[in-house]
Amino acid sequence: MMKRSWIGAISMVTVLVVIVLMFPNVLDKTETSIVQIRPLDEKVKTAVEMIESGSGNPMEAIFALREVVDVDSNHRDAQFHLGQFSVMSGQFDKAISRFIKVLKIDPSDVSAIEALAKTKFQMGDIQGAIVDLKYFLDSYPSTSRASELKTMMLSFQGESQSEVYKVQ
Repeated sequence: MMKRSWIGAISMVTVLVVIVLMFPNVLDKTETSIVQIRPLDEKVKTAVEMIESGSGNPMEAIFALREVVDVDSNHRDAQFHLGQFSVMSGQFDKAISRFIKVLKIDPSDVSAIEALAKTKFQMGDIQGAIVDLKYFLDSYPSTSRASELKTMMLSFQGESQSEVYKVQ
């Protein structure tokens, strides 16, 4: 009986030593990524607030967002807001590139597909907007805002038809 207890205890200690040796590496990686993400998120938040409130130099805020993208090109919020601000400044091609990047990061991002479609529509690429919306809705039919996106698509289709009639 005593021998079994010692074998069990030694086995348990061995398992614990192996776990302790393996987990610090995992924890170190997790802590590092959390430390890197938080300052970037804070920088994006501050830049967006600066632009939306008009409380600072908008170019300073844009540069801050670009710095975030330089550090992490897949930072969703920085890419999305740079896209929105590109639309505001009439830089539609840049905006489209940003929204496409957001959709590569998260293909189910409803805000990004909506912004992309609206931007293409503003540029006069009505068919492109319709195709993008249709593809998105076919891929994510149960998205929370599917009915809004369908309404937008139908509106664009109606606009597309009226453009055809104007040409004839």
